[in-house]
Amino acid sequence: MNLIVGGTGFIGGHLAEYFFQEGEISKGIFRKGSHLKILDQCGIQILEADLLERGSLHEAVDGVNVIYNLASPTPDHEGQGDYLGPNTVGLRNLLEEGEEHGVQDFVHLSTLDVFGFKRKKVGAGEEAVDGSPSHPYQKAKLLAEAEIREFSKKGGEMRLKVVRAARATGPRDTTFALPLLRMMEGGSVVLPSGSDSPMSFTHPKDVAKALFRVATSGQSGKVYQVKSFDATAEELARGVVAACGKKAQVKREGIFAKTSLPPYAASQVKAGVVLEKQDSWGAISYSPDYDLERTSAGIAEWHGKEPWLTESERT
Repeated sequence: MNLIVGGTGFIGGHLAEYFFQEGEISKGIFRKGSHLKILDQCGIQILEADLLERGSLHEAVDGVNVIYNLASPTPDHEGQGDYLGPNTVGLRNLLEEGEEHGVQDFVHLSTLDVFGFKRKKVGAGEEAVDGSPSHPYQKAKLLAEAEIREFSKKGGEMRLKVVRAARATGPRDTTFALPLLRMMEGGSVVLPSGSDSPMSFTHPKDVAKALFRVATSGQSGKVYQVKSFDATAEELARGVVAACGKKAQVKREGIFAKTSLPPYAASQVKAGVVLEKQDSWGAISYSPDYDLERTSAGIAEWHGKEPWLTESERT
């Protein structure tokens, strides 16, 4: 039995779909106001809980073998709230409940953004250090990794594993793909100035596969860094435009043109963090299924099916 924490989010929804396709039995917890359509469609047993209230987690964790923790506000939605609570107190509550209920494996989804926006390349086994991240989200995710390391020192039986994913984009991505599509419909895709460097992307289904492979074969205490492909933002934008069959211009910001990418996504594009090849992928039988072309095609297909849905309906 799996427990997906954060299953109503972008990657969480794709993880729920992956488990449904693999025949995995899963639970999912949600907070009030969350969109439950995908979890419901995937046959997930849905339970209301709050990470900051440990008592609300008892029923959700009971009978679970693996916890997948994807819970964290995303920085692309302005004013979304508390980054620190879910990544410190909430994570600690979940770890303690998992240990108490005899959970075998705990997989935490982190991000390459723990390295901040200054580093251009990240190598195998490289650790982020305090002082590198500049955004509150990045600092919170780095603190979450520290929480897991500290918890592992207690010597419990639950196997703890971390997956750091590059920038995820694909169908239902409302913070990168959707702004590109909206700009495309307006006739021109405007990218941030200084965004010429390649960066690493992951497709959410590749992230889902990596999380599952890490849970079933990854080593306790190890950090796995994953990506699908490297590309510049312009290459991805042009790929999406071409896949949609449009003739929109792709250009840089100027006096009369501003990008519609959210500030955090724009900063990611400017930073251009690239994940170098990972030797650890062989240990979990991971290789990405999605490249630039296939990801662009998937975004275009999503747009073709649901071109006028509101942002809240897409998530």
